[in-house]
Amino acid sequence: MIEKDLFNTLKNVCDRVYPMMMPDDAAYPAITYQVVFDGANQATNGNLMSRNVRFQVDIYSKSYRESKTLKDEVIASVIELGGGSISAQDLYEDELELYRQLIDLTIKRT
Repeated sequence: MIEKDLFNTLKNVCDRVYPMMMPDDAAYPAITYQVVFDGANQATNGNLMSRNVRFQVDIYSKSYRESKTLKDEVIASVIELGGGSISAQDLYEDELELYRQLIDLTIKRT
């Protein structure tokens, strides 16, 4: 399962990984992930040819440098997992006073 593989990959980068949202008492750094799109391509005979799952991964940290380092580690790990299209954006969460790296990635399996 692609989502389970991504979860295990993220856990190798950071101990605190959560689907969708963090708990209120989360410690940092922490990572959240969610499925943005889950699509499959089928052959004319109905057999599954490939599956594309697009994820949003968010890294939260009290340090800008740490957030960037974790982003680089996540991207390297996702590439090894078979990640295709990957982009990232720097953000800051004023209310939480946290640096955030938003990573948009697609994993394709055949």
